[in-house]
Amino acid sequence: MRSLLAGVLLLLGALLVPVSTAGWWLRETIVPVDGYLEAVTPLAGNDEVRTAVVDEVVEQTEATVGDQLPGVVAEQLRPLVRAATARVVEDPAFVSGWQAANRDLHAQVVGLLSDGSAPDRSGADVVEIRLDTLTDGVRDELVDSGVPFADQLPATDATLPLGSTADLEQARGAYSLLERWGPVLPVAAVALLVAGLALARRRGAALAGTAVLTLVGLGVAGAALVLGRVAYLERLPSGIPRPAASAVFDTVTAGLRQDLLVVAVVALVALVVGLLTSRLGRR
Repeated sequence: MRSLLAGVLLLLGALLVPVSTAGWWLRETIVPVDGYLEAVTPLAGNDEVRTAVVDEVVEQTEATVGDQLPGVVAEQLRPLVRAATARVVEDPAFVSGWQAANRDLHAQVVGLLSDGSAPDRSGADVVEIRLDTLTDGVRDELVDSGVPFADQLPATDATLPLGSTADLEQARGAYSLLERWGPVLPVAAVALLVAGLALARRRGAALAGTAVLTLVGLGVAGAALVLGRVAYLERLPSGIPRPAASAVFDTVTAGLRQDLLVVAVVALVALVVGLLTSRLGRR
């Protein structure tokens, strides 16, 4: 009976390890706005994301200008607008604008995941980064470059779509569970593992077996992350190139991959210790 109880406790603890790792990452990176901004700030220097931003701003500016000016004039403005947008994106101040835009995006994402609402959503079916401040900077660049009537160009509502609101709403249940129980799960996992090892008769073998189960669970979590990436890229909204979307997904989830790797290393160490302890016990 003692061995059975130990096995059950160790199995539950091993299964909780990858779940608690994901919950910890969620609470530390996605839920708090500061953690989220720290995760996405490197994207401001990513070439693929910059290219996508430039293309989107240029497209929206051309559409707006086309409604206001003759076609020939709008066509002549295209290279000027692209050059001005590139200068704005390459300027160090772009990082601050990117962070401000992502602060608004964070409010959208957390609102949709927590209760299905999002500030200023306006019935949109995509989650998107607003590039309003960037388009203002482009207009200023055109003015500074001496482009005639640049100061009279109307504001544009350029955005960079990143995902579907429907996908976020489907993930609301899992998010709620991880967000609510995130602080408890690591404690529960450690408590179950310690109790199981304390009850085990052959602790070396029990530790090795638990480490293997943990590694399997972490492998499943890693596979789920890979499949999630594939699913995200397959369901991209129009308006964002696949390379930029890949960069966004990989950057946002980098912390989770690192946490899973750290826990896997700890599990490998535990496996080695368990095997050595078990061998010494037999001797």
